Amino acid sequence: MVEQGSSSVLWQSEDHTVTVIDIPRSIAAAQGTSEHPCHDEIASTAAIATTYANNEPRSGKAKQALAGQAVDSELHGEYEALLGQALCHVRCHHSGPWHLPRYVLEKARHVAKKRKSDAVNESSASLPGPPTSCLADRKDLVSSPDEVLSAISKSSLIVFNGMPVDATEKSTFSSSNEMEIPSQLTIRNSTAVPNAVFRIPPKSSFHLGDCADLTDFHAAIRAQAEHLDTRRKFDLILLDPPWPNRSVRRTHKTIDSTYTIASSLNDVYALVMGMDLDMLMETDCVVGIWITNKAQVRELILGEDGIFACWGVELVEEWIWLKTTTQGEPVTPIDAVWRKPYEVLLLGRRRDTYEPAASTQTADKVVRRVILGVPDLHSRKPCLKELIVPLMPNATDYRALEVFARHLVASWWSAGDQCIKYNWEGYWRPTQTIE
Repeated sequence: MVEQGSSSVLWQSEDHTVTVIDIPRSIAAAQGTSEHPCHDEIASTAAIATTYANNEPRSGKAKQALAGQAVDSELHGEYEALLGQALCHVRCHHSGPWHLPRYVLEKARHVAKKRKSDAVNESSASLPGPPTSCLADRKDLVSSPDEVLSAISKSSLIVFNGMPVDATEKSTFSSSNEMEIPSQLTIRNSTAVPNAVFRIPPKSSFHLGDCADLTDFHAAIRAQAEHLDTRRKFDLILLDPPWPNRSVRRTHKTIDSTYTIASSLNDVYALVMGMDLDMLMETDCVVGIWITNKAQVRELILGEDGIFACWGVELVEEWIWLKTTTQGEPVTPIDAVWRKPYEVLLLGRRRDTYEPAASTQTADKVVRRVILGVPDLHSRKPCLKELIVPLMPNATDYRALEVFARHLVASWWSAGDQCIKYNWEGYWRPTQTIE
């Protein structure tokens, strides 16, 4: 059994196809290494104890309209059977909790309680400023990381292995700056915005900037390879694109004012393909993309002219994250039409000889794994570092990049205009080291 003090995995089947994971802990654990583990707690929302209110369409016409936008019925039938089996398997073999205790800020508790009856809202309470025990007495620091992220959104900040580098002076960087231990980064801005302190995990690197223009990012990768003798290409690239979301556009209820979404699928396609990520992929690179449950989104990735086809990537696994309550019940019925209780990560591997997969490729041609977890903040996915390492060519020496990231990961590269958001010091509470 995995020790909870150092792992986010609460239970896992022997064949590793079914996993119960604690989402806040998955992010916290990824901030450390085996030599310098992170036991601190990241701020979250209260764990969901009951299922969401029923918001299913009542008329047959409305149901038919929604069904036409979702995954095809055959594929969903396969998912439904797989998720049902996974739930039964966990209930028969796991007697422990479905989540770990959470660090919930008092204002977040109040907002969550106020919106409890909102069926459209899914753990969408924005995190407030830091707890009084952390930064409230520091007048030179910001009350939210968004103030700084917004202020520098039109520029970019690049950090190699925990050390900041001016994008225009990359040649000044040397291998002596490599950090094997956690560090802190204070961002000072020329505007009136106060300073902000962020936690930087060991050997992590990041590009804080707009993913629509990764020119400086590609230059940074080349500079890092030159000065640190690292590879320019990655063994793993993960993406969580800003898929269009009608309910978010309609209600404007995002996690915060800086969380943006694309207006159309064509915009997402142009954004992802314009990043030239294929230039950064090793020959057998694993590529993971989180998708929504719309058939058009799946087709955009797996279709004949889809993103995977353009990159020469073959679908090899599907990871289905089933969102549960604290009692292990799906947050909505698995067969719900309006809102599915799951999200899907498509995992592909680049091949020298590539054959495009059908967007409805059946389970006998891909490995399907189920991740069960109580939802965290709206749009915050489980950090998959612990689960994805077995797919790497070398578990202790691989190169990984996360695009559209919202937190850093030890030893990984991260890119996006919010990639350090949840590394803000105000979102963390130190805990005693667990032996």
